[in-house]
Amino acid sequence: MNHSVPVIPVSLILTTLNEAGNAAMFFDGVRAGSVRPEEIVICDGGSTDETVETFRREAGDLPVIIVEEHGATIAQGRNRAIAAARLDILAVTDAGCSISSTWLERITEPLLTDPAVDAVGGGYELVGERLVQRWTAAASIPLEDGDADGFLPSSRSFAARKSAIRAAGGYPEDLTFAGEDTALVLRMKALGQRFVTRWDARVQWYTRPTLRAFLRQHYFYGLGDGEARSHSEHYRRLALKWSLFPVLLIAGLFKPLLWFPIPLFALLYFLHLAPVYRWRRLPVWQAFGGFLFVVLKEWSMFIGALVGRLRGAPGRRPR
Repeated sequence: MNHSVPVIPVSLILTTLNEAGNAAMFFDGVRAGSVRPEEIVICDGGSTDETVETFRREAGDLPVIIVEEHGATIAQGRNRAIAAARLDILAVTDAGCSISSTWLERITEPLLTDPAVDAVGGGYELVGERLVQRWTAAASIPLEDGDADGFLPSSRSFAARKSAIRAAGGYPEDLTFAGEDTALVLRMKALGQRFVTRWDARVQWYTRPTLRAFLRQHYFYGLGDGEARSHSEHYRRLALKWSLFPVLLIAGLFKPLLWFPIPLFALLYFLHLAPVYRWRRLPVWQAFGGFLFVVLKEWSMFIGALVGRLRGAPGRRPR
């Protein structure tokens, strides 16, 4: 290990599942950092490839602890890693992310310097060379344009005190797949815990490479929100926004003239979203691809949220 790089009293935690191909990228990011964590705690959820062996090999002389928990969900994996961490300040990311050289320093600096801070939300950049990945990036609102106070950070770029996470009950383990980070953050904020937003603490996140994977990902995001009863107002607005579309589509089968408002509504919606997503700075083909993916994302998440609300989280379902 290069001892000229400062080591900070932070546990870097993550979960893995069949992530052998990301091990080198992850540890390259850690080694290139302006600071290094005192320990790296990884919970593997039962990988069927060589993830555990590859992470151990690629770690080299880095201080890595690997906990194996076969069948663990993302929330369970994060909680197991948190339980195994020795330090109170935790930095959280995903194995599929590329860590910038200053990410760890910036995401933990508020926690290390101000004992009144409970958690830090960082930024992330969506990247990828495939057409689907570029359209996915175009369908994401630039984080720095958002409301820093109302920001609900993702656990791909997050830091918090272990004591604060435990006070909020940890990551909720009763969700089927996703939404655990949003649910945790909402619980922490409901307790009045103090959050700081650092847009400059960035990781790069490689998005799903196929349309099917994109739709499935956002369906599960919606499913988790529905099970956790998160963002209810957002999904009510989606329901109102899109309720007219199937009505016009079906009615147009009998009176085709009713189909004519659909492209007009689509154009108006595109013009409404263009400044929000900064599509004017993109090539036309990428802007229209981003618009298509926004629509698909909203439908996928809405359907997932509806299913989640109807059936409830596993722990709350009647037996």
